[in-house]
Amino acid sequence: MKLRSFQMRILLWSWGLILAALVVVFYYSSELVGDDLLQETEQRSMSELDSVLWLIKTHGLFENEQDFAKWVDGLGQRLGARITYIAKGGKVLADSEVGYTGLDTMDDHSERPEVVQAHVEGRGINIRYSDTLRKEMLYAAVKLKGEKNVPDGILRLAVPISAVSDRIDSLKLNFIWIFLIVLAAATVMSLIMSRNMSREITSFSELAKSIGDGDYSTRIRVLPGGEFMSLAQSINTMAKSIERNVRLIEDQKGQLQAIFEGMREGVMSLDSSGRIESFNSALDEMFNLAESSIGRTPIEVTRRFEIQDLVDELMENPDESDKSIQIDLMDSRTVEVSAVPCFDHKRMRKMILVFYDITEMKRSEKGLKDFVANASHQLRTPLTSIKGYTETLLDNPPAKMDDARFFMEIVLKNADHMDKVISSMLALAKSEQMGKKLRLEPMSGRMHMSRAVNDVTPWATERNISIKTRTPDDEMMVMAETDGLLHVFHNLLNNAVKYSPDDGVITVSAEDDGESIVFCVEDQGPGISREHSTKVFERFYRVDENTIDGSGSSGLGLAICRRIVKNFDGEIWHDGYGEGTVGARFCFRLNKPQSADT
Repeated sequence: MKLRSFQMRILLWSWGLILAALVVVFYYSSELVGDDLLQETEQRSMSELDSVLWLIKTHGLFENEQDFAKWVDGLGQRLGARITYIAKGGKVLADSEVGYTGLDTMDDHSERPEVVQAHVEGRGINIRYSDTLRKEMLYAAVKLKGEKNVPDGILRLAVPISAVSDRIDSLKLNFIWIFLIVLAAATVMSLIMSRNMSREITSFSELAKSIGDGDYSTRIRVLPGGEFMSLAQSINTMAKSIERNVRLIEDQKGQLQAIFEGMREGVMSLDSSGRIESFNSALDEMFNLAESSIGRTPIEVTRRFEIQDLVDELMENPDESDKSIQIDLMDSRTVEVSAVPCFDHKRMRKMILVFYDITEMKRSEKGLKDFVANASHQLRTPLTSIKGYTETLLDNPPAKMDDARFFMEIVLKNADHMDKVISSMLALAKSEQMGKKLRLEPMSGRMHMSRAVNDVTPWATERNISIKTRTPDDEMMVMAETDGLLHVFHNLLNNAVKYSPDDGVITVSAEDDGESIVFCVEDQGPGISREHSTKVFERFYRVDENTIDGSGSSGLGLAICRRIVKNFDGEIWHDGYGEGTVGARFCFRLNKPQSADT
């Protein structure tokens, strides 16, 4: 058992208290009992001395001193005590322990304390060691008036006090045994009590240790009694509250971690010194951060001084709440970085950086601006023409109806063009909207291609243009949507008829490359140069800068086709010139159904 343990301290304190109490009891008891025994012995000695004195007075005359000495010897033997008679000069006339013949050898007793006290007060008493008897004696003396043959003197009675000492020693021994028994009992009781208390305290300590180690479900199952019961209940309540709060914190931490990792925006947290504490996977994908980025500054991991300047500015100006900048990355993406200060539990100023990828938004803004500008341009020309011819008709009506009809045909032509532009814009917007919720289904590419060819054949026949097909023998199943697929075929075939010369040939072909079907439409028209090969799919882009031509084109047809094919998870492109290095050849690819026969 360790000296500083709880049990040992209780045991030592118990021993100390018992020892102090028994020492006090032992001291006072031994002193009081000893004094009582001594006082009792003195009183008994005086009583016996008075009895001897009475016997001497009632005895009558003694014949001589020798007769008196013999009488004293006999009386002393009967009483079991030493009786001595001392004359005034200090000479011993009788002593029951010495005998008459040895009296002459005895010392002068006139200076004995009890003798001196008896001469003065009539009685005397004293305790001292006797050299003659070689033991502790109690001497009681009384003054005696002599008779004939017995001179005046002091009658002394000597009683050994060894019996008193034996009784006191016995009492002390009994007290020692009592002390040892009580001490042993107290030790056993203290060990039992301290062990119980230690067990209870140990359970408290183990509970606290379990909570510190993260085991919040531990409880004190056996509740102790007394004052420890309320403590145990309080600790159990505290552990339950800690477990509930920790679980809540862990749930919230898990939710925040899921939100943190699931955000499309990149997030970086900085400590009070401006160094990285954490970042999410979106930021890692954005900047391809290394594993050693934690603890480094933003400029070290992003290589962008604008971000570091933003952090430094907010760190140096605690009054600023937030600030944002926009940066262009190497991969042509545009990112908006927002810095927001925050404070930890020590009120230390930290910072959160949020990286928003606004590339699509910027691209959409630019596309919207270009779209509005192009739409305005496309509508302004026919609208100006309509306004001009209408004002001419109102202000200067032509005299001939043929001239008026010519003006009205131009107005109608421009109005039709404006209607076509607006319809195409609505169709493009619809295709973009449908792409977000379009559900593709397996369908026959052969059937839709044949339907589109049949629809365009009457117009082509008017100009003696023939349409030839070159396709596999199967149904050419593709993943698409009926209206969209027909629109693509119609647009490509209409363009081919529109730009083909009279008596020309349009070839529609299809090829199965294993995972997809590639459809191509080629004509014998003027074709498209390489510099315009990709631009023709942009909105309102026209190879011929003249907006109003004989065909009344809106410049949105191929843009709509590209949007539709993209919605089908396919691709469309200009494949150069047709056969004989003349005309244009447009192709688009659509995926085959996974379960379809190839």
